[in-house]
Amino acid sequence: MKNLATIVLLAASLLPASAADPGADQLLKQMSVKLAASRSFSFEAIREIDVALREGHDVPEKAKVSVAVQRPDKIAVKSVSHEGTRRFIADGKTLVLFDQKHNHYATVPMRASLDGLVEQLDEKYGFVPPLAEFALSNPYKDLRSQATTLTYLGRAKTQAGLFGWFGEDCYRILLKGKAADAELWIPVSDDLPRRMTATFHREGGPQLRISFSKWNLAAPVGAGEFAFTPPKGSQQIEMWTTAKMQSAAKKR
Repeated sequence: MKNLATIVLLAASLLPASAADPGADQLLKQMSVKLAASRSFSFEAIREIDVALREGHDVPEKAKVSVAVQRPDKIAVKSVSHEGTRRFIADGKTLVLFDQKHNHYATVPMRASLDGLVEQLDEKYGFVPPLAEFALSNPYKDLRSQATTLTYLGRAKTQAGLFGWFGEDCYRILLKGKAADAELWIPVSDDLPRRMTATFHREGGPQLRISFSKWNLAAPVGAGEFAFTPPKGSQQIEMWTTAKMQSAAKKR
């Protein structure tokens, strides 16, 4: 029995490094470094939000989101869902929000880097651009700050093609947080996120699900991507701050 145990231990020590636990923290850092190194990039995602996470709505949302980034201060996001098309554009000087269904748009001066943009929006207006955490200068810092623990869950394949035979082999890591636990899938092949599912600590465990695709870390993103011309007949409206909305709610 002792000889058998010795053989088992020796065999385990000879396994290739890829079969070992690569470490959740290291995987998150590798993903962050790769994203941060790109000066101009684009990607797409399908984002699904359960109805319990959508205050003031009675149906869930499924949206196709397209993102273009040009560091250090430009981002353009287009979201298409059953509620219509919405655009979010920041060019380092001005922020624009456009609701195509209602033909309304709002603009506010905002001179900031992408990091500063996200911070200012969160503090002053109570929201951030969709998937903005992946456009920050240090995605690892932002994601890690929201997680109390990181755990490597092993490897699994995404479902793609006939019977899922053409799926990608991915590392799975769990980021446990105070508000939600998120499972992130990162392909062995390229270190870019493919899937993220956040389960919130609320009754029923509502989820936010994101499937990423079409990553291009050398995208030829032109200046026109971040330009906005109000469509004919569109109406400019005011973008209320969180403080103004709270004040108005108290007066009702």
